[in-house]
Amino acid sequence: MKTTIQHTDVLIIGGGPSGASAALSLLNYSNYSVTLIEQSDFNRIRVGEHVSSSIFDLITYLKLHKDDFEEGSFIPSYASKAYWGSDKVSTTNAIFTTEEATFQMDREKFDFKLIETAANRGATIYPRTKCLDYTQLEDKSWEVSLSHPTEGKFVMKANYLVDATGRESNVCRKIGVPSKKVDSLIGVGLFLELEENSKKFEQTLESVELGWWYTACLPNNKMVITLFSDADIISEHKLHQLEVWNETLQKSKQIKHLIDGARTISDKLWVRNAQTQLSDPRNIDRFIAIGDAAVSFDPISSMGIGFSISSACFAAKHIAHELEENSSSIALFQEDIINNYNQYLQTRATYYQMEKRWPSSKFWQRRAN
Repeated sequence: MKTTIQHTDVLIIGGGPSGASAALSLLNYSNYSVTLIEQSDFNRIRVGEHVSSSIFDLITYLKLHKDDFEEGSFIPSYASKAYWGSDKVSTTNAIFTTEEATFQMDREKFDFKLIETAANRGATIYPRTKCLDYTQLEDKSWEVSLSHPTEGKFVMKANYLVDATGRESNVCRKIGVPSKKVDSLIGVGLFLELEENSKKFEQTLESVELGWWYTACLPNNKMVITLFSDADIISEHKLHQLEVWNETLQKSKQIKHLIDGARTISDKLWVRNAQTQLSDPRNIDRFIAIGDAAVSFDPISSMGIGFSISSACFAAKHIAHELEENSSSIALFQEDIINNYNQYLQTRATYYQMEKRWPSSKFWQRRAN
């Protein structure tokens, strides 16, 4: 049976905010064809995100308006509480934000609007599609072998390849992109449903001996609660087991009180990678990594969604330039990525070093310098 071969100018792997934003940027500001591959069916539950009002500038660049998004996509939130370094509460807006007004984002609504708009503006989108193999040809173009549950196997030929697969950096790993990993941070969490008339609370962080807790109200009367710690600590203390996780939660001084009356949506914990990592694809032609695939930040920074979109927009400019001029500017893009990364590391270190209550804890020792 002959394998079907399809063609596109730019092939984006990953349909999250970074992939959708790169597609929109290329469609809005160039004449190149764009195909986007997403392994899921876009129905995965997403953790809400705390963002500053600068998100609306990025949306404007994508030729969208706040009002284009479904009602409830952005819920105003003016403070975050942190029990960090002491039992005394401090009120702050994420460590990288100086703006007063912030918003809790409904990621499901937000992500869907981006991908829907990309499709409406001309992107070809394949959900539930797996990437099997990547081959770069002599002319620097790419052949990617794909598999769809009903369409079967086919090949996509592209002049440019983009990794937008998030923290997993699936394409980078497959094609041998060097990476630098700083930690093995993992989030272990649950989604809960609040009682109808429950009082909403601010996003709250609480440091504990084994790491730190995070909880926030989400749209539709839901909340998320997550314990962040290193992979080996989670394994050693069995923190991925619900009973142990609950016992650890009850040892917190503040977070445990915020879930009073809440009902668990699932009795199964989810486990997600939250490590700090930097990819450097400068030695590979016609390829770029964006969003968390380029550099992933500690969730405490609240840099995720804003960086995902901004890096995608900048990457689209570099892609269009290279395809037009046959001259790569990926080195400039990567320099900006590295500068952002180095500034983040300094601020991350300052924030973690504020906590000195558990000097013998492996988690905090690793972040003491």
